[in-house]
Amino acid sequence: MSNETSTKTASKEVGKEVRKKDATSIIIIGGVKGGLGKSIIGGVAAFQMKAAKLPFELVDADADTPNVGLTYEKELYEQFRNERLAQSSATLVPGDNDLPLEQVEQITFSGEAGNYFAADKIITIAEQKNVLVVLPALPACDLDRWLDQNDIVGMLADPENTTDAIHFFVTNGTPESLGLFKDSVESSKGKIPHVLVLNHGAATNIQWKWFDRDKQIAKYLEQYGFKSIVFPEMIVDPAIKNKIFSEYIPYGDVLKADWLPTPSKRRLNKWLREATQALGSTGYIPYHPDYLP
Repeated sequence: MSNETSTKTASKEVGKEVRKKDATSIIIIGGVKGGLGKSIIGGVAAFQMKAAKLPFELVDADADTPNVGLTYEKELYEQFRNERLAQSSATLVPGDNDLPLEQVEQITFSGEAGNYFAADKIITIAEQKNVLVVLPALPACDLDRWLDQNDIVGMLADPENTTDAIHFFVTNGTPESLGLFKDSVESSKGKIPHVLVLNHGAATNIQWKWFDRDKQIAKYLEQYGFKSIVFPEMIVDPAIKNKIFSEYIPYGDVLKADWLPTPSKRRLNKWLREATQALGSTGYIPYHPDYLP
């Protein structure tokens, strides 16, 4: 190897090290359809990122039911929800001037033009720290349009760029869901990394036989080096599960609660270990320090 070649190789390696050190990530938890478990998976991701002390901002883009936001950024998302309710009922602040409630803009993807510009804040935030985006059920074109308008493919190809973007695409294995995954990959020609999340706890009809038979899915995973992971079903007492989600209790607080019976604690611990390790195995989300492989 010539000295010139060695120097170039060394420069590339140094560049990689610098970028790895400074890089931030936009982690998108999506899947288009409703009932796939995006909120549960997003909640686990937030749980382990906080435990790993990874600086990040949570963006729960579901304006109607921001479950992850109400769990891990309770005060902010309660404000979003209250202002949304106040706006819909035209509630005014009592007083002489009847001034409307101050509005704090929540980032959403509703298909309205203004939302796309508001969502651009995600990229600005990602210049400083990681961003975890939990999407609602939405038409595939909404997310694809935003990614295209912001030239995320071009951003990822820029050698000076220090922001990654990863789409955790949640599926229940049905032909419709898998078709939407293929559409998502094709829309960026495989240039935006995808992780196919096989959610065994999806609320909608699970059909893994279609995943096993779909040769195009296997081709995309191999061709682009994309990962697929199995996300386990949360099997705990239904009353306990309902309490956790209806009261927006972070998993860490649940495990410390006096009201949690020992069998439920053991079940929840097992599920969190398997769930956090599945997400951590992708290399895009750090492992939870209490659930290392």
